[in-house]
Formats: sequence, C-alpha cells, structure tokens
Amino acid sequence: MNLHAPNIIAAASTQHVLHRDYESRGVVKLEDVGAWKYAADPHTEILCCAYAVENDPVKLRLPSDPPPPEFFEAAQNSDWETAAHNAQFEIALEHFILCRRYGFPKFPLSRQRCTMAMALACSLPPKLELAADALELIHRKDKAGQRLMLMLAKPRRPRKDEDPEALLWFDDEERRQRLYDYAKKDLEAERELYQSLRPLSAEELELWQLDVRINARGFHVDRELAEAARAIAQSAIPELEAELTHITNGAVISINQVARLKAWLAEQHCAVDTLDKTAIEELLRSSDLAVPVRRALELRQGGAQAAAKKITALLAHCGAGDRIRGAFRYHGASTGRWTGNGLQPQNLKHPTTEDLNAAIAAISTGNYSY
Repeated sequence: MNLHAPNIIAAASTQHVLHRDYESRGVVKLEDVGAWKYAADPHTEILCCAYAVENDPVKLRLPSDPPPPEFFEAAQNSDWETAAHNAQFEIALEHFILCRRYGFPKFPLSRQRCTMAMALACSLPPKLELAADALELIHRKDKAGQRLMLMLAKPRRPRKDEDPEALLWFDDEERRQRLYDYAKKDLEAERELYQSLRPLSAEELELWQLDVRINARGFHVDRELAEAARAIAQSAIPELEAELTHITNGAVISINQVARLKAWLAEQHCAVDTLDKTAIEELLRSSDLAVPVRRALELRQGGAQAAAKKITALLAHCGAGDRIRGAFRYHGASTGRWTGNGLQPQNLKHPTTEDLNAAIAAISTGNYSY
C-alpha cells in the first residue's frame, strides 16, 4: 500500500443511482444469528421494498408485485449504481429471497455502494438515525415507525383463543400501511445521506467489496468440536461456582453476580469500578493481590459461563455448510480496522497448550471429567 499516493475519489461516472431498502420479518433473531443466516432461513420474508432512482419519487414494491423494471436496468446497465444503508443486509436478502423466490436480478458488486460504509469512512456513526442527526439532514429516522417495524419483524404471542403452537404475526392492514410509510421515509433519509457523503476512495471501495466477498463466503467451523466444547464448559459451571462460593464465604455464588463480587472485593480492600475484561487483566498484573482475591478474579475472567456463551454465539451464527458468514464489520473502529458482528473471530486466543492435537481429542469427547 502506497501511503503517499493521492486520495483518489472513486469516479462518479454513473448517470443513475438506484436506492433501495427492504423491510422483512422472520422467526430467527437477526441480532443473534447475523444477516446471512437470517436471510437464508425459510421463514424469513420481505414485507416491502422502498426504492427510488436519483431524486425521483419513492416507490413501493410489495411481495405480490413483479420485480420493478428499474432493478433490471440497474443490474444490466454499467452506467447505473445501486445504494443501500448497510448494503450487506440488502445483498443477503436479494441472494436468498428476492432472486430465488421472486426472479429479481443480482446487482454486480462492482456497482454497489453502502452509505454505512461511506459514513464510517468519514468517522460518522454507522446507524442511519445517528448519521442523519450528526449531519442535520432534512430527512430523519422515523422513531415511531421504527418501533412499529420491530413489532412486525418478529412473531407475536398467541392470544387466549389461539393455537399456542401457531406462527402468528401482527399483520393488520393499518399496521402494514404505517410500515410502508416508514419504509419510504427511511429511503428518503438513506438517499439524502448518500448525496451528503463523499464516495469511498477507489482503494477503500475495493476494501469494502473485499469485505463483502469475505463475509458472503464465510469461514468453516468444526460444529461437532464446538458443541463438545460447549458441553464441557457447561459441565464445569457447578464446580467453578462452588469454588467461588467457598472463596467468598457465600457472598458470591455466581461469576455473573457482578455487583456482589464488587462488594466482596471492596471488603477485601480491592475496590473496583468495573469488572470488564480490561479491568480484570489490569488487576491481575498486580503482585500484591491476596490469594482469594486473585482466584476470584481469575474465575470471573475465565469462567465457564463466559466460554459457553461465546461458543453458543458462534454456533448461533453457523449456517449452511457449517460456515459463519457476515462475521466481520468493515471499518468497525474509528481507526478503520475491522471488528466483529455477534462474535469476535479476529480476537480468538492463541492456543497455549503444547500438544494441540491431544487437547482437540480430549475436547471432542465432550466429557468434562476426561
């Protein structure tokens, strides 16, 4: 990489930009499994599509409508670009739902643009609402509409006279119309954001496109080994909590009881404001910690519950082919480095055991007492 090269902005040679935004619903939680697994789930469906070309009026496409002709033009004509906020979500929905179920065209990645990526490259917040507020855009996020969208995006609880096993939704016409209005307003805000931000430089655009390809391809996970490791971690919880209970004389019976642990530490002349990973690592560097205090902190730092939660998050994101997709967040930190979505694969610890094969064989049994 030539750090002294001029910051060349990607040439704006296109004549048209298609802006699009999809509203969807599904039985799996998007925040738990990630965009790619959410889109691949057979119960996930598109409720509507708001779209517009340049400054033309916003249009709405419903599931019963044919694919808009503008989409085919944007897919086939090299003079067109397509834009969306957090475009990887739209890309995933198009790949698994719109293209396969409704005959939509697939847009070339080379002509796709993401306003979230553009905002992040300018050190602006990634969320549409916050970015619009920061730039004082005319069009802002419809907060009431957002609450309605979240209500319609997930199944509702059965009423007393309904089948408790049935899959039910908030699906009345009034709410649907309000959702459609929300989608149009969101599209207006996304379009104004696009027009207010500078394009990614040619180099950054290439990096973002690489990020999309990596996230779409994903990486393979040994699901059986992960499930065995989780079983071991869960089996270790009672033993570790019993040790913590003994150390603290019953003052703390779980590593998740942060307030109680902080109070006990204060009684041991080790007052702390927080017990996050960084704070515990700093405390453990001290050479004058009492033995019980050090051990309690070690249990909090490497407790089995934390390990089990991390493995559960990993398995939740694991989709077809035992691959995790969408795990990396482009420009997640203000410095421009990547961060993780849902899990942090780039922060996995390096093995400390000398015989890694033996450790894998032992974990594969799923037996804590092995």
